[in-house]
Amino acid sequence: MKIIKKLISKVPITTYSRKVDPAVKEMISIKKLKQIPLIIIFRHEPDSILLSRVKRLGLKIKYVIPFAKAICGILPVRNFATLAGILEIEKIYYDGKAFLMGEASNKQAAAQPKLPSSKNTHLSGKGVSAAFIDSGVYPHPDLTKPINRIAAFKDFVKGMDFPYDDNGHGTACIGAGFGASTDGKFKASAYDASIICAKAFDEFGMGFYSDILAAMQWILDIREQYDIKIMVLPFGTSSFSNQFDLLSNASECLWNRGLFVSTCAGNMGPNDSTITSPGICASCFTSASCTLIEAHPKAASFSSRGPVYAKVDKPDVIMPGHNVNTLNADISYNPLNKAYYDFKKAGISYKEASGTSISASLSAAAAALIFQKNSSLTPEDVKSILKTCAISINELKIVQGAGMIDIKKLEEL
Repeated sequence: MKIIKKLISKVPITTYSRKVDPAVKEMISIKKLKQIPLIIIFRHEPDSILLSRVKRLGLKIKYVIPFAKAICGILPVRNFATLAGILEIEKIYYDGKAFLMGEASNKQAAAQPKLPSSKNTHLSGKGVSAAFIDSGVYPHPDLTKPINRIAAFKDFVKGMDFPYDDNGHGTACIGAGFGASTDGKFKASAYDASIICAKAFDEFGMGFYSDILAAMQWILDIREQYDIKIMVLPFGTSSFSNQFDLLSNASECLWNRGLFVSTCAGNMGPNDSTITSPGICASCFTSASCTLIEAHPKAASFSSRGPVYAKVDKPDVIMPGHNVNTLNADISYNPLNKAYYDFKKAGISYKEASGTSISASLSAAAAALIFQKNSSLTPEDVKSILKTCAISINELKIVQGAGMIDIKKLEEL
């Protein structure tokens, strides 16, 4: 093993620097490491020949991700140099973890949301489907009654068949933009939209890149079946370099395939240049967070700021993200099989939640209203409309982007 690592360290840097993620090199340098989880990006979609080649090197394949031209798996470290020498490989990433960008408050929320909504208007997100990659979704009555709006669910963490949320973040994030009670006391902007949820984050709010990519692939695969227009990525990571930004590259692919991708700026503020990935993706729609104390919006101290590299303007907008009323989840609920599956009601129905992930959900809800008006619009069209309907809150551009989306202004277009 020492000989292998010594040989790798002596390989000219120009050979692998453009191909191997610095995080991989760092992990390989660790003594006694025998296996390493990798995400391998090829120059073209991997075929059976490439699959056979990497299998012969001992790669235990976890996923094949066609849209990203990727294979995810665990490789014996002793075979890494041989793997890196395969010409068809474009880049090799370490299968690290991203984390959710929200935090629940201990305070029980009132039933009425504290944000501009489409209540008493003709727009509700009806006929639009939004997909979330999160910690899951609790079958809260505000999402399941009188009609079950959780159209599809897939668990990449524990393999459960039916919706649940052992962290609570997914339910809070979805509820902020898409929840609605039958009595009308709680109604978010896109209260009629359908929800698709891929669980790629565990009870601690952490998710492997490989599970995130697999969730993206699943959503693409069922996109036409559920007419999915929007994908919400309420998570981020600061563990990336400009040349090795896996999540942003994957998000760019989704955008180019016609999905409106709503991302969050991250909770790394208030310093400059703290926007996380995939929030730094040039194409995707990135939301920062503000407070609504005394009805005067102000940037939240935790909200990440620009600028980002390549002179990309980020964030795109700023939305409420501090102590926003949303749905509560019973994190102990765990549907073992269909016989136990039911639409449950948590002891406390509502709570307050904060984070740029909440803001990303609100932006996604606004996008759903636009798609309700015109389903043929492209993601770029929707981005342009949302920015046009944004009003400045008197913060710097690297803090607020175009400003806060005005739902009423959106409806008047």
